[in-house]
Amino acid sequence: MKFASSLLLFLFSLTVSAQDFSSGMNAFLQKNVKDGLVDYKGIKAAPSELNALLNQVNRSQKYTGDQEKAFLINAYNLFVIKGIVDQYPVGGPLEIDGFFDKKTFTLRGEKTTLNKLEKETLAKQFPDARLHFALVCAAIGCPKLASSAYTAVDLESQVEKQTSAVINNPEFIKVNDSKLRISQIFDWYAADFGGKEEVASFIQKYHLLKVKFSPEYSFYEYDWTLNVQK
Repeated sequence: MKFASSLLLFLFSLTVSAQDFSSGMNAFLQKNVKDGLVDYKGIKAAPSELNALLNQVNRSQKYTGDQEKAFLINAYNLFVIKGIVDQYPVGGPLEIDGFFDKKTFTLRGEKTTLNKLEKETLAKQFPDARLHFALVCAAIGCPKLASSAYTAVDLESQVEKQTSAVINNPEFIKVNDSKLRISQIFDWYAADFGGKEEVASFIQKYHLLKVKFSPEYSFYEYDWTLNVQK
């Protein structure tokens, strides 16, 4: 009985810790993100909230299931903001040497890069093509950063809503009659969407236009300009 009570208290402490982080992340995003654009200047001038969240990411314990998935999505997006703030003012992430594959961030006491966190941690633990719309890259061409944090209890509905919002953004998916011009994300990560021949079907699933898209599509040039509030 004593062991069971201790285990319950331990599990409860994990839940509260995860909730505390997502709550703090939510407040941070609502304060600093508007229509997908980030107030990097304001965050750099007053970095206490950012640093507190990064400290929580560093000290966090390992979670399971949707709690871990939501935590890692939030951590990734937080690291992206941190990476830009460290070098701000800057015109975009590609102006920072090794932004995705060299610059390191601390996750639970260990160093990781954005590419490692996305491709070796998140993608392997939680293979889900919709992650490409929840994770951001600090550029205008990326899916817009949501102004609320991902949480375990609402994760499925949040990821579905985000995917639908991105797919139906006319700047991201450009439709002319039934022909598509689409983001290079679908080229770089085609395998995650079932292969290049299945990309149009994936878009069709979420697009609100009630037309049958041609399986043929083309890519427009990716815009790496910083997603900064003017």
